[in-house]
Amino acid sequence: MPKKPLIKYTSRDFDTIKRDLVEHAKRYYPNSYNDFTDSSFGGMVMDSVAYVGDMLSFYLDFQTNESFLETSLDFNNIRKLASQMGYNFYGNPSSHGIATFYVLVPASLTGLGPDTRFVPIIKKGSQVKSDMATFTLTEDVDFSDPSVEVVAARFNENTGKPSEYALRAFGQVKSGVEFYTEIEVGTQVKFLNVRVSTAAVNEIISVFDLEGHEYYQVDNLSQEVIYKEQTNPNVKVDGVRSILKPFIASRRFVVEQDQNGTYLQFGYGSETQIDQFGLADPSQVVLKMTGKNYITDDAFDPNQFLGTDKFGIAPENTTLKIVFGSNDSSNVNVPINGLINITKLKMEFPGDLNTPNSGKQTTVKASAEVSNDEIITVERSTPTVDEIKYRAYAVYSAQNRTVTKNDYEAYCYQMPRKFGKLSRINVVNDPSGINKRLAMYVISKDNNENFIATNGTTKQNLKTWLNKNKMMSDQIDIFDSRIINLGFNYKYTSESGFSKTQVQAGVNEAVRKLFEEKLYIGEPLYLTKIYQTINRVQGVVDTVKVKALIKQSANYSNLGLELDDILSKDGTFLKCPKNCVFEIKFPNQDLKGTIL
Repeated sequence: MPKKPLIKYTSRDFDTIKRDLVEHAKRYYPNSYNDFTDSSFGGMVMDSVAYVGDMLSFYLDFQTNESFLETSLDFNNIRKLASQMGYNFYGNPSSHGIATFYVLVPASLTGLGPDTRFVPIIKKGSQVKSDMATFTLTEDVDFSDPSVEVVAARFNENTGKPSEYALRAFGQVKSGVEFYTEIEVGTQVKFLNVRVSTAAVNEIISVFDLEGHEYYQVDNLSQEVIYKEQTNPNVKVDGVRSILKPFIASRRFVVEQDQNGTYLQFGYGSETQIDQFGLADPSQVVLKMTGKNYITDDAFDPNQFLGTDKFGIAPENTTLKIVFGSNDSSNVNVPINGLINITKLKMEFPGDLNTPNSGKQTTVKASAEVSNDEIITVERSTPTVDEIKYRAYAVYSAQNRTVTKNDYEAYCYQMPRKFGKLSRINVVNDPSGINKRLAMYVISKDNNENFIATNGTTKQNLKTWLNKNKMMSDQIDIFDSRIINLGFNYKYTSESGFSKTQVQAGVNEAVRKLFEEKLYIGEPLYLTKIYQTINRVQGVVDTVKVKALIKQSANYSNLGLELDDILSKDGTFLKCPKNCVFEIKFPNQDLKGTIL
């Protein structure tokens, strides 16, 4: 039996492959060919085979390296691998910020306050402009909201009463304008992929077909449930503009983007595969018991509760009408007061629907102005390959889930403000519960920046928001945090040569500044911070005493607590229960200092 030739599989480059080929020929074919000089035919054959082997080794290494994010070098490939890990970015991002809107509204017949018939709403989709870029309003700006600032602007010369009131309100804007395109789609194609436009697209706003069916953007095609915004009928009562509702999106798509363009990727379901029931009712999922009186220990399969396994319905034999957003300028950063013009105004008057486009309505529209009190900026530079990799690792590690206390709190703060405003959140294990029951304490602020109980609509929206990503085994109960109103009396000595009046003013200002930022739920309050704050004021020799008080009267919360219930044994700090929050409600009267 002939001996099997010895082959070296570690040879990968031109030189080592040629050397091994020459040695192989000399060993096994010594009488057939022995001229291996560079100019001979044998040398040419060896060079050709080594050249092909080197090329194959290179492409094998390249493909292997490009299959993993850690070793990948190609930018587009890194972008795709990062997308598989959950990290997506647009190459032409929008900048977001808060715009300030002003209108002049006629006074009521009595002159006391604006005429409510002409208090407008600036609708979402209105456009404002800076020197360089156009910005689009992403939410309705309701000037009848209680938080809107109202100031008498013009007065009647004869009566002295206000004739017009200036109203100021705020709304979120984002850079970019809307563009429209139509794409014809033929017969059904599994996982249809259509190109929308260039890589400058930063948002897909809406996708409809000729029949009026809407297609919804999702993070991945297996995501069947989305959450839609619905108008809250009780907005005047609780101040929450929208309600968050789950919705079955049988028609859906994901957005893919590279340096060459922006694409929509659909599933491969068809009209005949529409699920009429959406998500399955768990009580209707039948166990596999037919023909036997026992069941096996099958693992729980979430796919049992999905309405379809086709990743959504793909469009066919229709025309897609696509609205997308893109920046109209390369510079979308705006300094303070950089928004100077309203280019597209959508305004409604809910209190005066019977006389559209009346003279007073026209006057109110003409008075509308815009500005911005804060800079609007975004990082415009394209991230490097290393930045993309580290961001992808971070997103993948997060897994878009809420597991820890910090996860829950951070995710609650991410809920859009239109679904309700949350000021402070604290998540604790319910000591009276089992099976990972969590108690979430929340609190909001009123127009005066004081703590108030969160309304029911906001808490319902929060529960719906949490259901998106919470652990299946976690049970969450949402409660209102209790408020403990505090006050402090402090005594200190001043240095000779300093004006006592100036020292007292400086101390009071320093202590009030210490409590400018509201405390968090369950956060203790250390009296040593007050001592340190007072002692740092110029002219103060030493702080003699700081006494805490629990304020309880008609203007404060009343929990029936005594100071000894929350004061530590050594008297250095106040212990805050996990379901409570400390508040200095009226700093001017609750913080009192005395110079000895």
